Amino acid sequence: MPAIIDTDPGIDDAIAILYALRHPDLDIAAMTTVAGNIGLSVTTANALKIATLADVHAPVHAGAPAPLGRDPRPELGIHGNDGLGGVTFPDPATRPASEDAVGYLISILNQADPQTIDLFCLAPLTNIAQLITRAPDTAKRIRRIIAMGGAVDEPGNMGRGEFNLAHDPEAAAIVLHAGLDLTLIPLDATRQFRADAAYLHTLRATGKPPAVASADLIDAYFVQTEHQAKGSESRPLHDPCVPLYALHPDLFRIETRHLQVDHDGALIAGPHPIRVAMGVDADALRARLCEGLAC
Repeated sequence: MPAIIDTDPGIDDAIAILYALRHPDLDIAAMTTVAGNIGLSVTTANALKIATLADVHAPVHAGAPAPLGRDPRPELGIHGNDGLGGVTFPDPATRPASEDAVGYLISILNQADPQTIDLFCLAPLTNIAQLITRAPDTAKRIRRIIAMGGAVDEPGNMGRGEFNLAHDPEAAAIVLHAGLDLTLIPLDATRQFRADAAYLHTLRATGKPPAVASADLIDAYFVQTEHQAKGSESRPLHDPCVPLYALHPDLFRIETRHLQVDHDGALIAGPHPIRVAMGVDADALRARLCEGLAC
C-alpha cells in the first residue's frame, strides 16, 4: 500500500510514523513536513530522526513554513520545545531530500499510475491545499486521503475547532471541499483511543526500539503540566489512527456527514459529504498498534 505521510512531528505523529514505517503492509514512499505542532525546521528534523530510529529509508521533503495567510500557532505546551516531549531520538542519518514538498508531491503523483498513492495526513493541511491549488488535475490522481482532524459532535481543542484544521482553516476548506476521496478521523474517534501504564509495559516488553520509543513518547503524553501528577490514561493517540485506519478500517465506525469548514476551522453543517470516523474499537486498535511497532 504505497503512501506518503504529511506530518508535523509532534508526539503522536512520531508514534504514527514509527508504526507506518515499520509495518510490512505499508510502503511509505516519503514524508512531507509542515509547520504545525512546532516550526518547520524542527518538524523536518524530527521526521528525519524518527526515520533513523525506525531504520527505514524514507526521504523527507520540507514544506509550508506557515499557514495560508496566517501566523503559525505552535502547540509547545503539549509537545515541548523539541516537539517530541523530551524523548531522545538519534541524530538524523540523512538530510532533507528537498525544500519543496508540494513540488515533490506533484512529481511523484504524475509519475505514478492514477489512484495508486495514498496520503496520510497527520498535520495542518497546508501542503495538500497548495497541491490542489497548484495542480488540481494532479491532485485527482491521489488514491485517497486519510486525515486526522476536526471535531464533529465533540467540542474542539483549539477554540471551536480541532488543532489541525483550526491551525490553517483556509487550507482545510480547500482540501475538505475538493471532492477527493477523503476519510476524516476527528476528535470524536481519537478521544476514544488512549493508553494506560499497563500498555506502556506491554510496548517496552517487546524490546523493539520503535515500540520502546513509542512507550516513552506516550509516557510523556501523560503529563498535563510539570506540576501536575500523571493521570491513569494518556492524552488521546490522535495520529496513529490514520495508518491504523488504512490497515484496519473494520475497527472504525464510519459515517457520512454533510459538513463544511468555517473561518475558525470548525466543522459545521454544510453541503459537502465527508466520510468521518465517529467511533473505534479501542482495545483492538491498541493490540494492532503494539503488533506494528514490534515488527
